[in-house]
Amino acid sequence: MSQNAKQILIVEDEDTIRSSLRKLLERYDYAVSEAVSVKAAQQAHNLNDFNLIISDLRLPGSSGIELIQPAGSVPVLVMTSYASLRSAVETMRQGAADYISKPFDHEEMLAAVRRLIGESGQQQNQVKTQSPVLMGNSPQILQILRTVYKAAPTSVPVLIQGESGTGRRTIAEIIHSNSAVADQRFVTINCTSVNEAQLHKQLEAGPIGTLFLNNICELPRALQPIVLKAIEQKLFRCIASAEQDLQTLCESDRFRKDLFYSLNVVRLQVPTLEARAADIPCLTRYFIDQYSSELGFQIQLTQEAHQALGNYSWPGNVRELQNMLYQAAILSEPDEAISAQQLGLHDVPKPDDDAERPNPDIQSNAANDQPAGLSLEDYFTSFVLENQENMSETALAQKLGISRKSLWERRNKLGISRKKA
Repeated sequence: MSQNAKQILIVEDEDTIRSSLRKLLERYDYAVSEAVSVKAAQQAHNLNDFNLIISDLRLPGSSGIELIQPAGSVPVLVMTSYASLRSAVETMRQGAADYISKPFDHEEMLAAVRRLIGESGQQQNQVKTQSPVLMGNSPQILQILRTVYKAAPTSVPVLIQGESGTGRRTIAEIIHSNSAVADQRFVTINCTSVNEAQLHKQLEAGPIGTLFLNNICELPRALQPIVLKAIEQKLFRCIASAEQDLQTLCESDRFRKDLFYSLNVVRLQVPTLEARAADIPCLTRYFIDQYSSELGFQIQLTQEAHQALGNYSWPGNVRELQNMLYQAAILSEPDEAISAQQLGLHDVPKPDDDAERPNPDIQSNAANDQPAGLSLEDYFTSFVLENQENMSETALAQKLGISRKSLWERRNKLGISRKKA
């Protein structure tokens, strides 16, 4: 074991589990300490000396949650034998970096440890809390995390390539927030629609910390020298995103090679959601936790729904997953698990099925055109007020995918009375 080995504290009262976990971590060159309770851990160790604390939720005396506050910036990974989402959500609300269900397999545990410690345990935890885009255990995401936190403190340009909906802008924001210019402006230029006057105005509007060139592949050839000159002056940190391969565009003379070389110092290739399908359960859990909190009741998905999520091709990537779950949450009932049919995925073929995938653009229910950022209650209120003059209560309930009784209850809760004719 090297002198620079990451320090991990295991707090677990079951000897077999504690010993097995210690052997597993030591096999991968982690330095491991042990304790059988929260009290024993605090008496024998300085919690801030560790890179990660792994604790059982239920311990003699005090819950493992009691370690979170005294641990400060050290992430706490909570192990729980309770598979219910409610207990998992509660651990996250109280500040746990993540949770893992017992019994766990070795690969699952190692992936969680690596994600939380990474190059810097605290920084990796910040990524997770800042954005679901970078959640997961897939090799692609772990590699992106490592690159992000090596590049973020520097001033080098970063090129982020990937499809729409994969989170390119979010990654740019994370890099900015962990950079030396985090307290300065993050300015976005949409290269698809910008003209020369707008470009000059943006570049000359005052000090910029980070300039994010969104879809740089769409920047008109005539405007590319302006951007190149601005980058060469090094007046700001430059991050660019592209859906198309810039090197290919250079070969067809649609993109300047000197601009490409200026941008291509650190390159991140963001995978599609289909390519990182192993992360779908983690992302689903995150969004469901979020919407459960907003709605005030625990949302559940059927096993069939989970399977359908894993089998779908996700042309809209993480954004599509988020919107699909948000829509289903709006229309869900407190006492019913969301089905594959409610997700619009009941006809999704299994991986070995050659049937054509469903068109994600075809949606039949009311929540399809929900404005981004609208809360669940705001959406419900807006939809009812806009349609109640032209629709019966039965039609309104059917369009929302709820019962008339549920519509009446939500009206009362939100103070939306129906005008009498």
